[in-house]
Amino acid sequence: MTLNVINKFSKVHKSPKNWQIDFPFLIFLILAVQGNLQLKLLGLIFILLYRTKAFLTVHYLNLFYFTIILYHILYGSFNLFFETFSYLPSYLMVLFFWVFSFCALAQISFFFKINDPIKIEKTINLFFYFNIFFVVIQYILIVFEFKSINPYSVSNSAGDFIKSIYSNSSVNLIVMSFFCLMYFMKKEWKKALAATIVLIMTTYMSGLVIFLGLLLVSIYFFSKIQLKYKFLILLFGIGFLFIFKEISPTNVTYASRYITRIIKNDENTPYKIKSFWQTFDYWTSSVDSFIFGAGGGNFSSRTAFITSGDYVSWYPNSISYVSPEFGDHHFGIWKHDFRNPWDNINNTANQPFSFYNKIIGEYGLVGICLFLVFYINFFVRNGKYLTYSKFMLIVLLGYFLLDYWYEYFSIIIIFELLVFNDYYLNKGSKSKINYEMGN
Repeated sequence: MTLNVINKFSKVHKSPKNWQIDFPFLIFLILAVQGNLQLKLLGLIFILLYRTKAFLTVHYLNLFYFTIILYHILYGSFNLFFETFSYLPSYLMVLFFWVFSFCALAQISFFFKINDPIKIEKTINLFFYFNIFFVVIQYILIVFEFKSINPYSVSNSAGDFIKSIYSNSSVNLIVMSFFCLMYFMKKEWKKALAATIVLIMTTYMSGLVIFLGLLLVSIYFFSKIQLKYKFLILLFGIGFLFIFKEISPTNVTYASRYITRIIKNDENTPYKIKSFWQTFDYWTSSVDSFIFGAGGGNFSSRTAFITSGDYVSWYPNSISYVSPEFGDHHFGIWKHDFRNPWDNINNTANQPFSFYNKIIGEYGLVGICLFLVFYINFFVRNGKYLTYSKFMLIVLLGYFLLDYWYEYFSIIIIFELLVFNDYYLNKGSKSKINYEMGN
């Protein structure tokens, strides 16, 4: 039955009417970015069965996933057999998450190998339109829900409903910020405007502050844009803030309150900042923690929270697992600090979620080096072939403050897809054969 379904997709894919869209990859992309883990797995199984040859096309970035998987297998096995066997479910979940990322990147790389630039562009554009379609539907629904053409004036949580096809509005904002940068640099103004409007509609304040702040900094200090255009961009940023304040003043007040608390850095500092202090204290507490970290799922990650049995309802309590390192640090913020008398809000500013907490606390110096050498180094080595990707990387490094994005797949998959698009188009079709590992 599975082979029959795949054969049907093959016929559609080869049909002259559909030659400009890579439908199998589009289906995989839509399923892989869903919040539902079962749909992600379905998308992965589908594309693995349909394009098994993708693993023969491995990009340089895959070395990061390959080495982190190898490190987790070795160091995780040590923790498993010499510390506690109850770590097994967490160990396997971490392994699955990294393997999923490796497979997704292989499929993205293969997508660029087998398709021409027109087909690549049209497939990516169709995915973008698919996102926008769902946003329009969601906006209409909240207009009826709040009985106002401007639902943001009724409730500061109205933006939470603007999820598009993702699990929440924060993912939608980040994805749209990537599309905004790409279409802006390609001078596709209508699409850039649509992406900008959507990211504003999400009202995800932490993401908006990071996106606008880092974008302005990177343009002023790391770009060769003429001074007059930098001035115009600054005016645009000021206008953006003014318009947003008029649309949703409560969200602006909310964000400014937390920014003020971060700057003061006193006893009322948000717990996100406290989590960074905890990570640094643990990282420097011993030679082992500094070099190797606590191991995948043992200090701060989505896996650690899931397997604790206190984060999602579907995980069985009978196999719940909390490592001492996790229990003594970030799990304490989740379990106890939210119940304080002065700020008991479970929001981005207080959540200990962050990629930096994960890579430092769980993988130590080894993990940091793997990330720098095999991931960041790609952008350094290939800077001459990248345009909007440089800005995407800068804002992504800022977004890493907010959550464990490598364990959600959606954001990283879209990021890597658009980075490859930037790299491939700028390097040119003649270098397509050199697109694999090591280039």
